[in-house]
Amino acid sequence: MKLWGTLFPGTIQSGPLTSRVRRSSLAALLLCAAAMCFAVIPVRAAEPTGGHVLQGKLLFVKGSGPVVETASKEYSLAGRYHYILQTLEDKRLRNDEVRLKGEFVADGKFRVDDLYTIHHGDLYRIRYFCETCNIAALGPGHCVCCQKPTELQEIPLNKNDKKILITR
Repeated sequence: MKLWGTLFPGTIQSGPLTSRVRRSSLAALLLCAAAMCFAVIPVRAAEPTGGHVLQGKLLFVKGSGPVVETASKEYSLAGRYHYILQTLEDKRLRNDEVRLKGEFVADGKFRVDDLYTIHHGDLYRIRYFCETCNIAALGPGHCVCCQKPTELQEIPLNKNDKKILITR
């Protein structure tokens, strides 16, 4: 019982009731420590569950930024993350058919969570890749290693699809 006095100095250390309280307190402390060790901690924030889908042509309007032109209307776009906005502003994607998943926000813009290109009715995800260093990036720019410009690659969303990557 010397351990109890070391952990909690100034406590009463005699009597059968006190030892029972000490044992149950120590058991509760160990149980809490074990629970914290096995707690599931999310790696990233929860993804949005609801949302809308817009499909149309990706355009860039000077002064207002990226917009998607659907069959009925043009919508101004914003990105949930900075790299999504950079991708929407990429000149290589202008006038491409895209499918955007996201939600409408208070300022009237459509905030994009996921972005796909469409070719011949098939969906493609976008990544930026450095052939020299074999490094993939989420947004356009230069390789973090060699500082050469990354190339835009469109990868079929269907995992069983054996089509060649579209690179630009």
